Amino acid sequence: MALTGSLYKLSDEELKNQIANEFSELESLKETADLSYYAIDLLEILNKFSGLGSEKVGKIMQGNDSFSSDDSYIGYSSSEEVKENKETILDIITNEKFVEFWEAGEKENHPHTRPSQRAFVIEYFENIKEAYKIAVNQNEALIFRIG
Repeated sequence: MALTGSLYKLSDEELKNQIANEFSELESLKETADLSYYAIDLLEILNKFSGLGSEKVGKIMQGNDSFSSDDSYIGYSSSEEVKENKETILDIITNEKFVEFWEAGEKENHPHTRPSQRAFVIEYFENIKEAYKIAVNQNEALIFRIG
């Protein structure tokens, strides 16, 4: 299942302004990564095979906090939370480890590991990891808009 959405990076101060304005100015931000494809596949694979638990895994695609909007989900993490999520979740799951999770899912006929989607989901995972790496290197917060 595919979703539509975007990942934005910004300073903690810009994040505070977005929160204060109830995220009404998201269009002014530059998209860092696309969350449009395979988000559910990625979350389901990590949740089932990583052993990290759904709450921890959810943070990498949904943020540590959220804002309720009429037409979408908006999650966000401060720069400190982004760094912690990268170090305690994404740095633990190497690209090679993710491929192992995928292969385990294929053996079990897990519905989120369709062979035709393998290359796309693996690339998607690598893109999310890269977005976090850039955000941490630049001490940036992240906003996740889905829907």
